[in-house]
Amino acid sequence: MKINNNMANYINNNLNKVNENIEKIANPAKTENIVNAFVEDVFNSEIDTSFQQINNFNEAIGFMQIADGALNNISDNLNNIKTLQTAANNAALNSDNLSAIKEQIQKYAQNINDTLNQTTYNDKSVFGQFNFNGTEINTSMPSFSIENMEDFEKALNSARSSIGAFQNEAVSKIDNLSTYVINLSKAKSQNEVDVAKAITGMKNSEVTLNAAVLAQVHKMNLSHESLMNLLKG
Repeated sequence: MKINNNMANYINNNLNKVNENIEKIANPAKTENIVNAFVEDVFNSEIDTSFQQINNFNEAIGFMQIADGALNNISDNLNNIKTLQTAANNAALNSDNLSAIKEQIQKYAQNINDTLNQTTYNDKSVFGQFNFNGTEINTSMPSFSIENMEDFEKALNSARSSIGAFQNEAVSKIDNLSTYVINLSKAKSQNEVDVAKAITGMKNSEVTLNAAVLAQVHKMNLSHESLMNLLKG
């Protein structure tokens, strides 16, 4: 019986590939190393992402602390204006006294607007609408004038409330992320082998499947050696 050279080469090459693949799959040490590297990459990616989220929240807290400090300064100036307005109602004051009070009120009003216009974090105004890691926060403030003082105070209280709520949420998320990172770090060292063994078991199942296929070859007495004898015949 003769087999042409092309067919012989085809059979020989494919038998060699099968043997190489089985050797790779059936080697648990190699498989475990590959799996461990993959698992480590997954854990490292999760840890790095969590650390970046923590950094983002810390940056946001710093941003909001600047805004909160500015609002505290504005609130102090606003309270001083209200105190002076009350003082101006004193019938005992003369025109010079009233002029001095009016001038001081104007200075406080200017301080408020300067604070609104000049307070920044990394060259960005801290007053406006922002989104930090999916959390919306609104610190928008109108320009101040004596005529809009009531509406201005409402906006001030709203902005301070928004900042306080965000800071509480951010601290809570940082705590949760920190716990998550700690747990991930523990899992990374404790569970790599278990995951590797599980995937190695899957690979061993593939070996069993391939062995069943090869058994069919053996039934037909088409071993590598017999094929070579055919080629020589």
